[in-house]
Amino acid sequence: MTAFEIADKERRRLSGELHDRVGPNLAAAGLNLHVIHERLSPGADPELLQLLAESQTLLNQAVAGIRELLDELRPARLEYAGLEPALADFEHRYRRRTGIETRFAIALWPPGETTGRLDSASEVLLFRVIQEALANSARHGKARHVAVELKCDRGNIELRIRDDGVGFMPERIATGANVPGLGLLEMRERTEAVGGSFSLSSSPGNGTQIFITLPCVRAAEPANSSSQASAA
Repeated sequence: MTAFEIADKERRRLSGELHDRVGPNLAAAGLNLHVIHERLSPGADPELLQLLAESQTLLNQAVAGIRELLDELRPARLEYAGLEPALADFEHRYRRRTGIETRFAIALWPPGETTGRLDSASEVLLFRVIQEALANSARHGKARHVAVELKCDRGNIELRIRDDGVGFMPERIATGANVPGLGLLEMRERTEAVGGSFSLSSSPGNGTQIFITLPCVRAAEPANSSSQASAA
């Protein structure tokens, strides 16, 4: 099992723990606060009412934060709807959270061709690479603009991510010198594990670019659809 597969398994475990343990407790706390608010008389201590209102606001913020964290750990949209809808949701949240301007150009299928889905492993890999790269752009790169281009060309998937951040010296990766490290190494490892290629270019003051190619592997058609087609 690769480092990326281990990380994905751990994300799913943590997502389940948060959903099953923390979620119900937050919901119960919210219900308790609501009951307390309903039973307080209109003439109750104003300071107490203010504390209750602040507690409800803090709880709502915690619930929203947990929901966003759950979606980052295990994006339901990716699992059930596919890569393109999941990336659209991710871009919206990323822009709102960081203030960084983004441009996503997603064209997985040639014009006129029926759209479909990539195999699950490819979708997860591409989503996690984009997620990690954009986190680096915000956390380390201090970028103002990020561009993501994803397309299928001559049987290969091509992913290019560029930012206008401060850049860094690639040879300093994983040195602990305030540059992206383990995440980039994991990107390369998992990309190469599925027969792809990974390249990185960056230098101080010139931003960072990541370019990945993967074999374009489509998701298998459901067995019943092929049998129905044969029967027809």
